[in-house]
Amino acid sequence: MWVHKKCSGLKRLTKDSDFKCSRCQGTARPIDGRPQSEVQVGSDKLDVVASFCYLGDMLSAAGGCDLATTTRVKTAWKKFKELLPVLLSRHLSYKTRGHVYSTCVQSAMLHASETWPLTKPNLQRLQRNDRAMIRQICNVKPEDVATTRSNELLTLLGLEDLNLILKERRLRWYGHVERSSGAIKTALDMQVTGSRGKGRPRMTWKQVTERDRKDWKLSTTDPHDRNTWRSGVRSAMRAASQLPGRGSTDVDVAPVPAR
Repeated sequence: MWVHKKCSGLKRLTKDSDFKCSRCQGTARPIDGRPQSEVQVGSDKLDVVASFCYLGDMLSAAGGCDLATTTRVKTAWKKFKELLPVLLSRHLSYKTRGHVYSTCVQSAMLHASETWPLTKPNLQRLQRNDRAMIRQICNVKPEDVATTRSNELLTLLGLEDLNLILKERRLRWYGHVERSSGAIKTALDMQVTGSRGKGRPRMTWKQVTERDRKDWKLSTTDPHDRNTWRSGVRSAMRAASQLPGRGSTDVDVAPVPAR
């Protein structure tokens, strides 16, 4: 039987027929490797689980947002299929269909995205599914794919590039966290003891937002002034939207056939 190295520390065949791979079984794996099934917090006992849903967002013991993005994409496709009669209706203009898509489908896919430290594969997963839905709304045939860049369909539907939307949401939430005096501010400033493993570590959410501030030239804008920060983010969003190509999408799509 093959054993996953990440979940067992082994990478070989085992003759132990009673061995259960925690990754295959979907059970939780404590970070320090102890075989715990529950932890004591005060007088309460809490189960150790591999993942759980909190306010619609999936949190994983492995960290990151792989599970969260996958779950939200599935939710978005469910909403998309429910609204197909509206999104494909020829009695509605493309702008109206784009507004419905943005309000009901895209918002479901990006729920809680302001808290995600997105990696490139995470972003590409969101973009790939977003473009697939947009092509379907615009009735793009498979043989027409890759003949026109995606920004033409975004303009037709009155939509912004997904990467820009994600940046705006993160930066607006960043301002809220910086102004907060509660637990979220404490968690942001918390210094975690210990050392990281070999190789380049994952970017934290704070590092991602710092990169966003640098990209949108908001490094000198004070996030503690709510009105100034929100105005700065909106202005940066408008400026980024007007750039040639409307930002990097990494995905090409086809033009809209004649109606």
